[in-house]
Amino acid sequence: MYIVEVAVKTQRVADVAVGCLVALLGVFVLISSTSISLAGVHRLSPRTFPYVVGILLAVCGVGLALKSWSVRGKDFAIAWPDAEGVRTIVVSLAILAGYIALLNWLGLPLATFLYVTLATWHLNRAKWGAATVIGLIAGVISYVVFIQLLGLSFPAGFLLE
Repeated sequence: MYIVEVAVKTQRVADVAVGCLVALLGVFVLISSTSISLAGVHRLSPRTFPYVVGILLAVCGVGLALKSWSVRGKDFAIAWPDAEGVRTIVVSLAILAGYIALLNWLGLPLATFLYVTLATWHLNRAKWGAATVIGLIAGVISYVVFIQLLGLSFPAGFLLE
């Protein structure tokens, strides 16, 4: 059995690397946003939200990288996750993948409700009742803010159409 040695062993190096990757993701989002069609009548351009997300990603990524780069002093070793931590990460990614896969069919409010409920239950080990209430609040807020107030073209789902 081979043990893979991880190149990133300290928090400072990891923060610089993650900051640069987040900034690159922001630039990618900004570039990709330019290809969004402007057809139809919208209160806000369909490009608005991706532009805001791209700018925030780029600024935060550069900020993290620069802050971490400039920090001097004792650097902390990274404690990589054990088997339980890896399982938590994998399940969280599976819940996120389910959210993305079901978003168009279920619609933003219902998919958000299910995602937030499952993620809250799994990550916080919250009771189902508390997780359901938090998910319900998130689903209602997503509908009111993104579909009703901002008029963005997220799918409403089969229940609201």
